[in-house]
Amino acid sequence: MTTTAKSKNIRGPKKPLEGRYIISEFNIETGKPLGPHARKFVQHCGCLVRDKLLISAHEWKQKINEPHVSFVSDLDKNLIWDDILQHFTLQADDYDDINDDELKELVQKWAIKKMATQFQTWKKSLYTKYVKKNLTPNFNTSGPLAKLRPYWNDFVQYKTSEEGEERVRRNQENARQKVYHHGMGSGGYATAIPK
Repeated sequence: MTTTAKSKNIRGPKKPLEGRYIISEFNIETGKPLGPHARKFVQHCGCLVRDKLLISAHEWKQKINEPHVSFVSDLDKNLIWDDILQHFTLQADDYDDINDDELKELVQKWAIKKMATQFQTWKKSLYTKYVKKNLTPNFNTSGPLAKLRPYWNDFVQYKTSEEGEERVRRNQENARQKVYHHGMGSGGYATAIPK
């Protein structure tokens, strides 16, 4: 049996967002965008994290007691936020107790937390797929992998260092102490609620 390109599950590079998307539904307590374009918002955050941030940064934010550890700067986070605002319009028209500026600040806090998780997940995925298996990605492809080449050696060096391996051991031990495990998938409660 021959396999055609149509029958394979081939994922090409994601198309960049075109135009502007209006988001007018939010969880006012957390700042999480809701509604038809909320998924695009989260996906765009993930694309920006993979495209714009250096994997050689060890932490998302600066640790006060470890000044030697590299981290993602506030300037980089603000540049990503500015890119998000070029594609998404956040409107608080339906909410009486919050204006557009307060809403942007609230959504920015939520987005920064979301991107922190996406950044760690991206690095964990690279570690699992390549570093643990002693492999190197194909840097000749398009997309985020092509941008990793200049920083790949620093990333591998840290992940295979004593400090990096100690952190993996500590995180594994913390994960083993969990009593309740997340089992709802990446969508969480929102996707489990019947429509």
